[in-house]
Order: sequence, then structure tokens, then C-alpha cells
Amino acid sequence: MKWIFDLMKKNYPRIFFLILTITVLVLASCKPVNEVAPTQEPTTEQPLPTTTIVEDNLPVIISPAADKTAVCGRIVHPDGSSLNNLNVRLAEVYYGSPGSEGAFVLDTASSPSAMTDEHGYFCTAEIAVREYVFVIGNPEENYEIYAGEDGKAVVFSPAAGEVLELGDIVTELDPDL
Repeated sequence: MKWIFDLMKKNYPRIFFLILTITVLVLASCKPVNEVAPTQEPTTEQPLPTTTIVEDNLPVIISPAADKTAVCGRIVHPDGSSLNNLNVRLAEVYYGSPGSEGAFVLDTASSPSAMTDEHGYFCTAEIAVREYVFVIGNPEENYEIYAGEDGKAVVFSPAAGEVLELGDIVTELDPDL
């Protein structure tokens, strides 16, 4: 066994050059995928492939697993200007008893979160399917809980296997305070 190792060590440059040459020859003989001709011309009965149009110009297309969900949207000021590089979090809602109003818990270490991009858009990664309250900003410094017209926190219930699109979320939060 030692003689094989010594032989390989002595001939390493030659072996490397041989492997490199074989790799280059194999790659050179490959045809690009776009040169493959279709086996049949499309007919009126066959639907032609279409492209997916991303609604609201979202920068990312997410397709969560069947037992997961994702939440996407855009954070803007009342004048329509976007808030970039802003942390958004989802606080899980817990109910003490059936029919109770419930409470929400935000764990800054493990609650689902995302950052807005330069245009204010955000999307969470795949998350558990639960009820959430939306928290805008840094909970330890300056934040706002997304509330309805009645002043109560809005509870979101995303569906499994789907992306909950919140659209534009208007806030007066000034992250620089």
C-alpha cells in the first residue's frame, strides 16, 4: 500500500494533468441545453410555457413547504417612501382558553424575523403555521406593533403551503429615534 502512495506522490503532477485533460475534453464535447431541438411543434391544444409575473414587484419568489408558511410585504411611510434595512418580527399569539383574546409573545432570539431591502420589501423564511402579530422595528429600542383602526394588534393567520402577502404596511415609525 505504501508503494502506491509513493508512486502517486511522485507522479502527482502527471496524474493531475491527466485528470484535468479528461475533464476539459468531456466538457468540450457537451452540447449546451439551448441547442436541443424540440421533438414536436406546439399545437393549439398544447399550452405554451408562460413566465410567472411577480405581483407588487417583490424581489423574491418564495414557495414554502406544505407544512410551512412565509410572510411578505413592504414597509412604507404615509408619504409612500420605503423604510430600508428595518427589522420586522412576528410575535406568536397564545390563547389561555377558548374564546379568550389571547396574548402575543415576542422572543427576540427565536421569533420569525426579516429585514427590509432598499425598497422596503421583506419576506420571512419558511416559518411554522401559527397566528402572529406583526412588530416593526427593534423591540429593544424603537418599535411599533401593527394595529387596526380600533388600535388593537392585528392578528395574522397564514395558511400552510402559502405565502401571506401583507402588501404595503404604512407606519409612522422613525427608526432613527
